[in-house]
Amino acid sequence: MSQKQTLLSPWRERYRVRIGFIFALLFLWRTQPRNLVLLVLGLLIALLGILIRQWAAGCVKKMDELAQEGAYALVRHPLYLGSFLAASGFIFSSSSFSFALSKPYLDRTLFFWCFLWILVDSIYLPKILKEEADLHLKFNNAYTEYAERVPRFFPMKLKWSDFNFNTFNWALWKKNKEFYSLIGYLIFCVILFSRYFF
Repeated sequence: MSQKQTLLSPWRERYRVRIGFIFALLFLWRTQPRNLVLLVLGLLIALLGILIRQWAAGCVKKMDELAQEGAYALVRHPLYLGSFLAASGFIFSSSSFSFALSKPYLDRTLFFWCFLWILVDSIYLPKILKEEADLHLKFNNAYTEYAERVPRFFPMKLKWSDFNFNTFNWALWKKNKEFYSLIGYLIFCVILFSRYFF
């Protein structure tokens, strides 16, 4: 893995959370759900992402030890997977199957999809590569073997036995403060349903 791949510029490292927060505010400001079925389906996809983040937060101990159980037995970056699913679900909830490009709500939806792709490609993918490089330096062969066994982002060949929740630690979940994403999800739901009905 090259240095160029793993290097995350200081401003992106410092402001990535703020950029995501601004993106969320912009979405809430301009979104306009127009299809109840897509709204519900999108929120269910977002909920799946949020639940994956909760599961991962109860398993990860940051850089203290290599997380390989629970959500980390399915993918190496479940927190980022959860965030991606949540963002995709929220955008999908405001989508429409109409192809009338003159309609402003479709223009906004396309803008949000493009912006999400830019966020993933320019900020979160470099962050993922940097974290992997750091983990490899810290855990050496243990991380190499883990990376060969577990996919980076999307799980492959899932079996019911893969979903092991026995390693979930409530104290660890509270320490990682992932409950804030649950609160954020509920706020998004209230705002999106309000936009649809009113």
